[in-house]
Amino acid sequence: NNSSVLGRYLPNTVTLLSLCCGLSSIRFSIISEWKTAIFLIIFAAILDFFDGWFAKKLRGEGSSFGAELDSLSDVISFGVAPGILIYLWSTFELGSLGWGASLFFVICSALRLARFTADIYIAPKNINSKIYFTGVPSPGGAGLCLLPVFFVFEFDIMFFRDPYFNVVNLLVIGFLLISRIPTISIKNIYFNKKYTPWIFLLIAVVCIGLFSNVWMTLVLLGSVYIISILFTVLKNIKFKS
Repeated sequence: NNSSVLGRYLPNTVTLLSLCCGLSSIRFSIISEWKTAIFLIIFAAILDFFDGWFAKKLRGEGSSFGAELDSLSDVISFGVAPGILIYLWSTFELGSLGWGASLFFVICSALRLARFTADIYIAPKNINSKIYFTGVPSPGGAGLCLLPVFFVFEFDIMFFRDPYFNVVNLLVIGFLLISRIPTISIKNIYFNKKYTPWIFLLIAVVCIGLFSNVWMTLVLLGSVYIISILFTVLKNIKFKS
């Protein structure tokens, strides 16, 4: 029937569209069209969210093929694409050091995604997977990697384009990708139905912000995400102690 056909092909089609966005972002980075390259990575992240959502709604669960394809797509869209963008935008001035930092970021992204895919099939971890990711997820890592670009576009603070700063930023985010720290899993957050109007209002505010002042909105979202990482780490340290 139609639902089984949709369940079989739609999630993987969305994943392939996300992959196309990641590859196209690399093309626009090469010709220094930074804003277009960033928008394509953001669009890839939106598609990455919905491919898993479609898989659960239409099939009830994801397939192993879909999981493998999703990981391959994410390495390109949230590893290679932002790594090349930051290299061509800033760290190319340092030559091999700048390229090495981008390579490190991409390798950590690939290792994180390989571990995530493998963990689908093995025993649960100590971290509650219904609430948290283990380590920073690859779309989140891409966003943190690009946060200095958002600051430069919005505030014109050229410190954030400093190649040494961006090398350190790539190294730190690479470690966060492969770390065991807990980070909030937006896909698995369940809200009480009485909060539904407020959730829709928040989504509407974010969408309005993206259309009216995209860079400021992205700076705020990135800052909130960093705060959430610090909060969940401190919360789990207190819980364990």
